[in-house]
Amino acid sequence: MKSFFYICNSMTVKLGRNLQEEEIRFLQWMYERYTKEQLEAELKQKEFILCTVNS
Repeated sequence: MKSFFYICNSMTVKLGRNLQEEEIRFLQWMYERYTKEQLEAELKQKEFILCTVNS
């Protein structure tokens, strides 16, 4: 998983300018949402594996 710093830096390079405060907040919101969804998906996968092993 890429770090939040990496994402901000990448966007800064792509845009050719510093990010505005609103853009940073949006990227932070997106990053938090993405990491939460990734963790939930990993947990569901582990639960599935446990269920199949215990069956």
